[in-house]
Amino acid sequence: MNFINMKKYLFSLFVVLAFCFSTNAQKRKGHKEKIKLLKISYLTEQLDLTSSEAEKFWPVYNEYNKNILNFLSKKSDAIKKELKIVKKIDSIDERKALVLFNLTQYLDRKKFEESQNYFTKLKMILPIKKILKLQIAEKEFGRKLMRKYRHKKDKDQLKKGSE
Repeated sequence: MNFINMKKYLFSLFVVLAFCFSTNAQKRKGHKEKIKLLKISYLTEQLDLTSSEAEKFWPVYNEYNKNILNFLSKKSDAIKKELKIVKKIDSIDERKALVLFNLTQYLDRKKFEESQNYFTKLKMILPIKKILKLQIAEKEFGRKLMRKYRHKKDKDQLKKGSE
């Protein structure tokens, strides 16, 4: 999986998770944990990790995901904060736009560096074939989650339409 596809996947997963967790905080926490457990189970099954591999893999995987979500959150928060002030992107003056643009570029670079570091660590833990399996399994999990969300959304819309 190249960096652009990974970036698209992570962004898609982030969007799905953001929509999934738009209800109250308590309910969100339960859904988030459920999805995390489903993902762990799915990846474990797909990768067929040995106990030694799993012991080394999961801390690296969890740290990477935490850092990537942090970068995405910072980027999103910066944009939301500015839009809250000006209401429309067209209302931002060039100076503020440049500052915001530079911040998003910096965060993108940091995210890229984090990805490079992650794959360097993974190569010391897993054979390349399993790293490829991981990339495929993550994409497939994201697709399944999206399909499930769309299906639930469609069912909810049908219920509202029949009321």
